[in-house]
Amino acid sequence: MAQEGAVVPRVREAMHLAAGDPFVVLYGAGASDTFVDMRYRERQLEDVLAHELRTAGYRHIVFTSASQPWYCLDESSRDFFARKLRNAERARRGTPGARSDVSGQIPKRPTGSFREVTPADAPGDGAQRQLSAAYPVAMDGQQGDHNFDIEAVKLLKACLKVRDTPIAIVVVRAEQFLSFNTAERDLADWLARWQQTPTAVDNVCVLVFTERSLDTTAEFVKSLRYAGVLVSCLERQRLRSARPGSGEIRGPDPAELERVVHQVRLTRGPLMRDLREWRELDRNLTALAAQPGVTANRWGRYLRKLADSGRGLTERELRRDGWVDASASAKSAWERLNELTGLGEVKAHIDRLRWLAEAEARRRKQGLMRESGSLHLVFSGGPGTGKTTVARLIGELYHEMGLLRRGHLYAPEASELIGMYVGHTAVQTSRAIDEALDGVLFIDEAYRLSEAPGGFGKEAIDTLITRMDNERDRLVVIVAGYPDKMTAFLGANPGLPRRFPRGNIITFPDYEPEDLYTILLGMLKERHVEWVPELEADLRAVVAGLYRERDKTTFGNAGDMRNLAQELETNWAQRVRADITKPVTSQDLPAVYRRFL
Repeated sequence: MAQEGAVVPRVREAMHLAAGDPFVVLYGAGASDTFVDMRYRERQLEDVLAHELRTAGYRHIVFTSASQPWYCLDESSRDFFARKLRNAERARRGTPGARSDVSGQIPKRPTGSFREVTPADAPGDGAQRQLSAAYPVAMDGQQGDHNFDIEAVKLLKACLKVRDTPIAIVVVRAEQFLSFNTAERDLADWLARWQQTPTAVDNVCVLVFTERSLDTTAEFVKSLRYAGVLVSCLERQRLRSARPGSGEIRGPDPAELERVVHQVRLTRGPLMRDLREWRELDRNLTALAAQPGVTANRWGRYLRKLADSGRGLTERELRRDGWVDASASAKSAWERLNELTGLGEVKAHIDRLRWLAEAEARRRKQGLMRESGSLHLVFSGGPGTGKTTVARLIGELYHEMGLLRRGHLYAPEASELIGMYVGHTAVQTSRAIDEALDGVLFIDEAYRLSEAPGGFGKEAIDTLITRMDNERDRLVVIVAGYPDKMTAFLGANPGLPRRFPRGNIITFPDYEPEDLYTILLGMLKERHVEWVPELEADLRAVVAGLYRERDKTTFGNAGDMRNLAQELETNWAQRVRADITKPVTSQDLPAVYRRFL
């Protein structure tokens, strides 16, 4: 129980220690967060990683960073690595009996402030002790000086000699460590030797980056002149379908946010004062976890201020303080989808898909199926038929079903995925996908990718297909465009039809005249514009005429209704000299529309 109590699920999910790689890469917004474990204890990242590594069988764990050459969280590891460094120094000086040839000064006997910890704190037994401060190392110079940096390299080289005891090295804030370390040649040598040195056990180096994605992490490492070994390792990991050997430390989920609530409630006082506020809690935390940039650390600070001020944790407070979108609707995504004008066939198709997805999710939860069907969709239709609006609601619907963590919509232009030179397109496409993770990537006029010259569009499609496989549990891709062009797009790469099966192609027909008329009146109401009753018959005739003369390639459906509403409002405002008490009349219709009357 003590072991499980110390677990932080989002860190455990990110660790892929069974991949056999000598390097494990962690990244993501959560890498610079604090954590609340299953026993409601606030923990630093080093504590959580030490627990996971101990659980995985690593006997001794050492940490290094740009500001601290090396430090340990337990006495056993401290003494083990100090002994290795002393042996290395004896070997350098030719002392008999030495077992290492790593050069460097002998650190002074470690001293430090220790504290007793509970079994929930310690990754080992209750007798385990933990350092409360960074391990002090004797050294000359300061951060960024070569003498300072070589201390870390001496420790890394000493670890090369450990071949019979499972050890783990953790590089914290790896960007700073790799960027500002002046011992680049020694680091390059160590990276190569760490990867190649055979051992009787699987020693591991965990590098913790604060980059948001594995792709941006790889781009950063590429920018270093000496880390070619690490670049190759990251490239291998990026190509794997499940990406073992690397993992994202995400932001806190609703369960961890709730643990923060109870931690603050027990230490600072009540946050929920009545049953209604308790009932709101689950919904508020789910909405909160879907917001970008939410961390357990920031959430805890907010709650402590909330408790100290005597304010309750209510939806009203969260909306007022900007934690939850103030414009969010109280209605479900499915209710709002059903309220859209027209789109009867679209709604029926989505209804079938959502219940299929729900059934698959339940079976997968019970272990009855290992992998769900594709959630990716093709929206086939002209402009202004509601594709973007429905795509946004699809994300929210999947979020409400628990299939997507955030359910947000990211909708870049197809041209934004295309780079300017070889290799740039993969970066551009991956960045767009990173923005859409845990939500929906919506690419309108997606056929522009297959039409792009120079092979850049093919590179974008290849990258998209790879990431759709890699992120199958975190990403829904919706591609949209004219029916004939989308058919050609799906035929541009043999991998596309497998990701977008025929049953996931939804046709968006042009709106019927009556639906267009309803949409037009709704837009005028949203603008708070009043009109005389006689105008309605004329507007109905105009809409019917526009529909009758429509061209499939230029008719804008709801977009044309928006243009008509705006032109009416503009002519009206000019005629009445901004006297808003006067209504819109037929004389405000632009001349181009009068031919339909």
